[in-house]
Amino acid sequence: METNAKFSAWPEQHTALSPAELEQSYGSGLVGAYEDPSATAELKNAFVRQTGFGSISEAAEANDWAGSGEGKLSIPFRIVESMYPGCFPGDAQTVGSCVSHSTKNALLISLCCDVASGLPDPITGKLERVPEVPPEGIKSGVLSAAPIYWARGFNSHGWSCSTAANVAVKSVGCVPMQNYEALGVDLTNINKQIECLYGSKKPPAEWQTEFAKYRAHSAVTADTANEIRDLLANGYGLSTCGGEGYSSTRDENGVSRRQGSWAHAMACIGCDDRAETVAKYGEPLFLILNSWGSWNSGGRRIMGTEFDIPVGSFWAKWGDVKRREFIAFSGVNGWPAKAIDNLLI
Repeated sequence: METNAKFSAWPEQHTALSPAELEQSYGSGLVGAYEDPSATAELKNAFVRQTGFGSISEAAEANDWAGSGEGKLSIPFRIVESMYPGCFPGDAQTVGSCVSHSTKNALLISLCCDVASGLPDPITGKLERVPEVPPEGIKSGVLSAAPIYWARGFNSHGWSCSTAANVAVKSVGCVPMQNYEALGVDLTNINKQIECLYGSKKPPAEWQTEFAKYRAHSAVTADTANEIRDLLANGYGLSTCGGEGYSSTRDENGVSRRQGSWAHAMACIGCDDRAETVAKYGEPLFLILNSWGSWNSGGRRIMGTEFDIPVGSFWAKWGDVKRREFIAFSGVNGWPAKAIDNLLI
């Protein structure tokens, strides 16, 4: 994956790119995601300051959820689907905004699982609620990627997952897809005009104040399969940046093979570490949600269950994703263990 390789040659279509055009654009070398070591270091340092833990493994040990996903199927996306039926895959990106889409999809997992856990806000003592979103906003993906993308600070496209994670914690995060009439902006769907509204120019101050209400509590990098597995088992969504491409065809169990190269960000929304899965594929599988709408085909039924993975997603072997950067998000409660119905099968 290229480092700090912003590009300004994103195709200038007047309408949203089709799923096939998005796949072709990334496959031809356009950069939607790139590494930013300084932003990653900033993210890690902020996690230490906020939590007192040196890594997510330390937080997991201290909160008694290390190893909680071992040997299990963890599918927190089902919590989201139960609260917002029909929300996946949501609106496809229209420019090189994959990082903001992967970030908001990860935040959506963490938000809904926070609510489902029933844990009260440690400061106010109140229980969190999922935001009210109109039907068109639910169909478009519940949370808007646009306010996150506006904070990148430049007009060209492409971004880093770690920089976006810092933004989600510091300034803007889980913004519901609503019509903000008082602000004069309708975020109930994604289109090119909305995604490109701001960049080097900042949104109005009143917009920034409103969207700051939806920040994530903290974010952290995850470096091992076990860390990512256990995060998902406790309802923490992850954004992941990397240079790997994947087949648009899934096998009968929803698994896609590595194919080609994309400088691209996607969300990680599930893990299958069951013995029968590892026996069949040789290693755990991780469920990846793309931001290209209905772009792939093939099996969606999770092996041995009655559940389907979301449209636009695919299972990938750990060996095919292990070089990617993974970043997890927590809500207001920090990083506790969560007992969530229907999360673990």
